[in-house]
Amino acid sequence: MASSIIHLAITEGVAKELNPKDISRLRLGAVLPDGVVHGNGHMKIRICDETRSTYDLEGFRERFGEKMKEDDLYLGYYLHLVQDLFYRYFVYSEYHWDPLSPGNVERLHQDYRITNDFVIQKFGLEPGMLGQVDLTGEPILSVAEYDIKELVERIWGQFVPVEDTGIFFFTREMAEEFIERATLFCLDELQRLSEGKPGLDSTAWSWERHS
Repeated sequence: MASSIIHLAITEGVAKELNPKDISRLRLGAVLPDGVVHGNGHMKIRICDETRSTYDLEGFRERFGEKMKEDDLYLGYYLHLVQDLFYRYFVYSEYHWDPLSPGNVERLHQDYRITNDFVIQKFGLEPGMLGQVDLTGEPILSVAEYDIKELVERIWGQFVPVEDTGIFFFTREMAEEFIERATLFCLDELQRLSEGKPGLDSTAWSWERHS
């Protein structure tokens, strides 16, 4: 899905509107699903007789809805899943991404590495904004096992520019468009939840398993 740098950029946009209690925990939560070493960190499930897949937003809200209100780590984690659902719509439905052609996934990841520097500069990101947090005893560990040290160090490494060998699919313009739209998408979801309305419907945002 979207790169960790992109998740951080969206989180900064959301934070400007939210004024979170603990920005460090919000930021870590926003990238934590990418630090899984064992378990279903993205809460991916199969539905519709296993013909479709989605991220279990309802399950997350049921398990951690109260924690989301008081602990920014859980809020950031939820928003990561929301962003990934929107990202699938963005790249597959709007930009017709083909992940099945040999080598396309690797090329997309190279695009991430190239566009990261643009995102960092455009949205004012810094390595020091993401630090290691001790998760000992955290309820989120019931979802998966995470390597926080490896995750944080890996993301720090993404702040080092790489050679621009040419964009294959995911351009800088696409990155900027996605970040801006996903920020609004997240804020809309948080507004619904704050008003006691139902959150996003995971089934409505599901996708055929082969994609």
